[in-house]
Formats: sequence, structure tokens, C-alpha cells
Amino acid sequence: MKKRIYHRFPLDNVEFTQKYHFWDDLPYIVKTFAGMNNKSGSFKINKSKNQALKAKRNMAVDIAESNVDFKQLTTNNLSSILKDIESNGILDFKIRLLYSYLGNNLNRIPTKGDTFLVRSDLNGGILTLQVHMIDGPGLTTCDEIADTIVDEISKGHPD
Repeated sequence: MKKRIYHRFPLDNVEFTQKYHFWDDLPYIVKTFAGMNNKSGSFKINKSKNQALKAKRNMAVDIAESNVDFKQLTTNNLSSILKDIESNGILDFKIRLLYSYLGNNLNRIPTKGDTFLVRSDLNGGILTLQVHMIDGPGLTTCDEIADTIVDEISKGHPD
């Protein structure tokens, strides 16, 4: 198994940690994260007290590679990545949210995005998600990232 634990993941001051009962394995989690890559949605940005902008949020997902870097995780490279994934253990991901909004001339204007590190630790049917923001204005919170991950895991698994 390749090392997929990022060496700079914060150990002491992680912003969000939650445990979940989990019915599947790490390859299923990797497939879920790959499916989240390039998803987008709308939300509101408060530009000032009286003005809210309708913005777009686009998600990019990376998986830790050799402990020191990240590699983009897509459905196209999923099969090669899954070869190295065991059923239990720890995997680290980086989620980048790219934001944009429509300007006065209806042209899309990009703004600074948020970047999060996500650690998934699966052991004995318990999935522990740790989410830590490493960069950005904080338009999305760590618990919103965890909620999105759990929602995507639930959508893909028939119960």
C-alpha cells in the first residue's frame, strides 16, 4: 500500500472531528470522494450588510500521495489509485473549493477559495472524519465539508 497519510496533517488543533458508524470499506470512501470531484452548487456571499451575492462553489478533490504531496482524484484515475487501498486504515484528502460570482456585466468573477485537509480513519466499523481548514476566507465551514462527505456516502450506498 502506498503511503496516503499526509505528513503535515495537524494532530493537535483539528477544527472538526466526528465519528460515524460505517458499513463499508476504504475503497468505497475513495470512490465517493472521486465522485465529489468537480461537483458544484450555489450559495450566497454577504458582500456587505445590505448586499448578498449569488455565488457558485466548485469542488476539487485530491488524495495524499507518498506522504508529502497530493494527486487529483477523479473517476478517470480511480482504478489505479484503488489498487493500493486496503479495507481499513487512514487516508488523507485535500478538498479545494473554488468560488465565483456574476459581476455587473454577467461575467463570472473568481474569488479566493477555501482549502481543507480531510482525514478518514476507518477501524472496526467506525469512520472518524477530521476536517481542518488550511487556507481561504472561510465561506464554507469544516462541519459543512463533513456533512457533504456523509451525504455523498449515504447517497451512493443503498440501504
